[in-house]
Amino acid sequence: MKIERIETAYYRLPLEAVGDAGHGLLDSEELITLRLHAEGLEAHGYTYTIGKGGRAVQAVIDHDLAPILVGQDANDIQRLWNMMWQRLLYVGRGGLAAFAIAAVDVALWDLHGLRDQKPLYALFGAEARDIPAYGSGVDLPKSLDDLLKQTESFMARGFPGVKVKIGRIDPQEDEARVGAVRKLIGPGVDLMVDANMTWTTEQALERGRRLEQFGLYWYEEPTIPEDVKGHARLAQELDVPIAIGESLHSPHEFQRYVDEGAVEVLQIDPITNGGITASLKALQMADAAGLKTSSHYTDELSAHLLSASRNAVYLEKHAFALDPYLQEPQRVVNGHVRPTEVPGTGMRFDESALAPYRDR
Repeated sequence: MKIERIETAYYRLPLEAVGDAGHGLLDSEELITLRLHAEGLEAHGYTYTIGKGGRAVQAVIDHDLAPILVGQDANDIQRLWNMMWQRLLYVGRGGLAAFAIAAVDVALWDLHGLRDQKPLYALFGAEARDIPAYGSGVDLPKSLDDLLKQTESFMARGFPGVKVKIGRIDPQEDEARVGAVRKLIGPGVDLMVDANMTWTTEQALERGRRLEQFGLYWYEEPTIPEDVKGHARLAQELDVPIAIGESLHSPHEFQRYVDEGAVEVLQIDPITNGGITASLKALQMADAAGLKTSSHYTDELSAHLLSASRNAVYLEKHAFALDPYLQEPQRVVNGHVRPTEVPGTGMRFDESALAPYRDR
């Protein structure tokens, strides 16, 4: 099945003004959609950023990847992933290259499902399953009252877990906010915290010890992703499990974390990781190491991927949901989600909803 052409489109989607400790204030999301045509089939992929770099990602797809992919056999997805990675090796090994490769890779898997008339999870040899979901806001700037209102909305949807952003300058503010959320949800709901890479290892260790009293389910991205040894130390010295993965941009980075015992809850994001192919490899590493797994954003794709994971504990229902722009948004039933049953990824964007935000 030969790839005939690849087309992209760029959108800037508005967000409610939100923020976290690592990325600052955020007011937009960049969405790049991709259509891949092969022998009468049209497959869909996408990639995203949180407001910066999207034009560069689109340019890499249009000028560097599409020309080498047209005419290639679309059936060998791993070979094509390797080819894209190799061609971008000098300027890549992650970052913008991973985001660009991901858009193509998602479309290739969608094409595989369309050709075989199977949903994505079945292509992995997995069975569909109900996956617990947790509510996740980008809420560091929110007042305590607004944070608690958000938490109440998560509880109303039946989520068995909720996550709070941390990283206020005064550690007592973090403790007060996390403590208030714990009091609100009670002991029967899992509580996660996310520092978004903002501290040194020493700071993360001190902050983590102060927050352990709240019975945390995990402590996410406590320091920069380059510091594998730092994460390993945190995993060894803290009682709360360390979660990481959304800022790892290749299977090679995941392998270092697994090998060095630096992750206890491995989180995938099939866009930031470099595609479905890369995230699937990361989940296989987690299975081999006996690790728990979860996801970041990418709700729709991750439901398929986590169905293929041996110990998937949660799927993140993120504040930046693409629901308003999808033909069929993901459903949450009793705090759980399931992968779609249609051929391919099941993700189709509503062009009329996206149209006002297209930037040519």
